[in-house]
Amino acid sequence: MAAEPAITAYGARNPQAPDELNMFSFLVGKWAGTGKTRIADGSHVQWEGATWIGRYILNGMAIADEFHASDPEGKPYLGISLRYFDRGHQTWIVEYLNVSHSFLRRQVNPNTGSVNRESGSIVVISEDGEMRIREIYRVTDQNRFTYSTDLSHDGGRSWDPVSVEMTMTRAE
Repeated sequence: MAAEPAITAYGARNPQAPDELNMFSFLVGKWAGTGKTRIADGSHVQWEGATWIGRYILNGMAIADEFHASDPEGKPYLGISLRYFDRGHQTWIVEYLNVSHSFLRRQVNPNTGSVNRESGSIVVISEDGEMRIREIYRVTDQNRFTYSTDLSHDGGRSWDPVSVEMTMTRAE
């Protein structure tokens, strides 16, 4: 039997991976896009040239996806999400490594946050101190998705206008 290659572009999903991993499998591959970010004065900065790359990792049991773009000041930005469904706790583990600003955010784990399907979208809720963050992934088809984030300062009773919004198109 031939050995599997040690290097692959996007990894491979493990057939024994939890079915829940399929929720984020659309991210696997390479995406290109544009977006806008709300800045402190309430206006938006539009940008182009974003790249989002998703890969199966940890023997195909998890997904790592990285996002490359320029921040509102034009400086390079890199963030990496690690997504894994923990069968033992029946919950997602989602951690976000902000490489550009050197911090790790625990978004979802058995004690905080959530991942749900709502009206055809995937919604990730996380907390950062007094702020609640809502990420929304809307998958149009296998070659296009949008991503947006909303912020709440009152426990999710109300949400500030969109802080980030991106439109991504499959490049590979």
